[in-house]
Amino acid sequence: MNALKRFIGKLLFPRTLKFKNNLNDAFLGAVKETLQFDASVRDLAQTWLAVCPHTYFSELFLESENWNVPFVRAFERSDMVDAQGCYQLTQAFYLRHLFCIIVQDEKYRKYSQETISHNVLSHMNFGSKILAFATNFEKAIENMASVEDFSMCYVEKILQIQNPIRNSLDQILNSIWMDSASLFGLTVFTTESIKKAKYIDSQSSLDS
Repeated sequence: MNALKRFIGKLLFPRTLKFKNNLNDAFLGAVKETLQFDASVRDLAQTWLAVCPHTYFSELFLESENWNVPFVRAFERSDMVDAQGCYQLTQAFYLRHLFCIIVQDEKYRKYSQETISHNVLSHMNFGSKILAFATNFEKAIENMASVEDFSMCYVEKILQIQNPIRNSLDQILNSIWMDSASLFGLTVFTTESIKKAKYIDSQSSLDS
């Protein structure tokens, strides 16, 4: 029965299947690239530039829960294109969080933003693009009043890829901004996702 459901799903939702396959390809590429990083930041990079970005994007836009229905619905009704670009934005989103943590968390002081950036540029095919996205996020943070603004900035950039027509995008974003439960859910989800990344670190490189 499960095999039949998967087969029917492939017939009914070919865009979704193609996007997920492309997203998985981008993830596997990132895993291979981060394996080439310097040993001092390799585990960190695997977590923040490969595993967690894939999980975050998938759970926010592709796997429906009660709180994230507006995000999943907005993505399902979009063009569902450029999985690679969506993944790169998510990598940059995580990288921006990591750079902030390196400054704020004493356990991460042994890491260098410069070393990580150098490895990103040296070993990732789209390293310069990811760093540019991360810089754009940094500039956006300066004008934000609350935590959910940062996550919604990310959401907006993802949906911009999927909805090139501005009027259509504005309608989608306005409906999300009006849904306080989903905004709160997004804030909690992002916070817990970053905690998860830090927990993974605590089980590997931070204790080594």
